[in-house]
Amino acid sequence: MNEGKIIKYYREQSGMTQEQLGRGICSTTHISKIELGQTHYSAEIISLVAERLNINIKEEINTFETVKQELDQWLYAMIMERTQEIEAIKSKFETSKVIEISEYHSYYQLLLARYYLLHENNKKACDIIRTIEGCETSLPPYENSLYKHVRGILFLKNQEYQQAIEILKSIDNEMYNNPEYYYHLAIAYDANDAKHMAYSCAQEALQFFKETSNFLRIIDVEMLLLILKSQDKHHDFKDRRRKYEALIQSCELCHTVARKACVLHNLALEYFIMKDYETAGKLYKQSIDLKDKKSGKYLLSLEGYIQSCLRKKRSSLSELLDLAHEGIGIAEDMNAPLYVYLLTLTTFLIKKEHVKYYTYLNDHALPFFKLSGHVYLVKRSAKELFNYYSKIGQFKKAVDLAKPVMNYQN
Repeated sequence: MNEGKIIKYYREQSGMTQEQLGRGICSTTHISKIELGQTHYSAEIISLVAERLNINIKEEINTFETVKQELDQWLYAMIMERTQEIEAIKSKFETSKVIEISEYHSYYQLLLARYYLLHENNKKACDIIRTIEGCETSLPPYENSLYKHVRGILFLKNQEYQQAIEILKSIDNEMYNNPEYYYHLAIAYDANDAKHMAYSCAQEALQFFKETSNFLRIIDVEMLLLILKSQDKHHDFKDRRRKYEALIQSCELCHTVARKACVLHNLALEYFIMKDYETAGKLYKQSIDLKDKKSGKYLLSLEGYIQSCLRKKRSSLSELLDLAHEGIGIAEDMNAPLYVYLLTLTTFLIKKEHVKYYTYLNDHALPFFKLSGHVYLVKRSAKELFNYYSKIGQFKKAVDLAKPVMNYQN
């Protein structure tokens, strides 16, 4: 009986014994049986006990009985990114601790981890996941899949793409009725250079977001699809540019600054690849101006901006060097080695220390990219090193580089 569970919880929280709670109301034995759900009891007794515990028993019972429905609603709000609703539901759970004695406590914990990931608080999310790790097989099937989804998102946040793929693709889609995870799987596949799988998963996610009229997440998938299409030599850039411009307008209509910054970054990268460094630099700068400095996304755009300015050959080298060092400092404070490596490489290019650049790339950056599963960076770095070693006549080093990268690709 739910009243008994609620009474026991609040009694223990208050530090009362069963005898103290029942004094003047009923016997200690009766309190014990109420808590264990082993006896019938009158509404008057429950009312008096609740008054002594200073709780509204009707509200507590209602919360207890609607926990699952409200947790489902909280997850849906997070998928839809409805900020006010997300915070309102979280506050409601925080004011009533009945969730701790319900059968959905693990469900709540997983959603709390998801909440922290949404707010870029990876440490708190990781702490929650650790409390569940090792016991996930005992979770109900739906919660087991939710655990895999949340952990997959955490892997993505940490740029551990292969691990993200392995855990996300093990989700039981029939049991876990939340196709949103296809979007996160698509990101992991793209980062791991599995373009066909990324495209397939992105289409699954897009269909789900369209069916639920989730316009913010539609923007996310459309961005990813443009990235994938940019790698198709037969796809027309003018058509992609029009779609980028349409996405920027959509971001402005939806008042989503972070997404606009991402679209600008991705478009900047396209111009950079086409060697239009003037336009790329302008777009990277627009993206930087919209981002939080203490974020990986800011540092990635900063690296692109410095690289573009360096290739324009009209920028102050000392200013670019200052920007690179500032970025390295931010990355070190964030404990984000990926950006430390990328920005350190730019400092060598700015100072025209090419031997140091290739030595650092070979001895430090490339091993890290391999270890972390950054397939695109592995291939890009290996290609640079192959060309460099071939140019200086170190053909054995060039061949040694080519073989493992070909295996890595397979």
